Amino acid sequence: MATILVVDDDAAMRDTMFDILALDGHEVVLADDGNTGIKRFRDSMPDLVITDIQMPGTDGIELLEQLKTEFMGVPVIIMSGSTSISDFEEAVKSSASRVIRKPFEVNTILGAVAEMTADDLVAEVNESVAASIFGETSVG
Repeated sequence: MATILVVDDDAAMRDTMFDILALDGHEVVLADDGNTGIKRFRDSMPDLVITDIQMPGTDGIELLEQLKTEFMGVPVIIMSGSTSISDFEEAVKSSASRVIRKPFEVNTILGAVAEMTADDLVAEVNESVAASIFGETSVG
């Protein structure tokens, strides 16, 4: 299964996401803000990032933009409890792989994760991340 980084300032949401994803067989890495998310990304090189939009400090959109610049190709699911259309428009403009409104059904998040972590997509993303870090397309 995939390694997934979950970034959310709400501890209850992080714990819930951990439970959902771990029970589905994924390795889950947690961060409570965007800055910590970047550090944890570098440490764990996850296959997928799931982040909240509204967080103190580096928010989800800034995190998404930094990941897309530094680690091209990594899929990012943005989630938000906001009712603001502008938050969702900003996520789409910033090339989020998927935008999910909170609260969501467990099957909604698991379906999005399954889509984003399909074997061929993970291989493509891993190759892209390796190329952005090492300047080559294959590792090993």
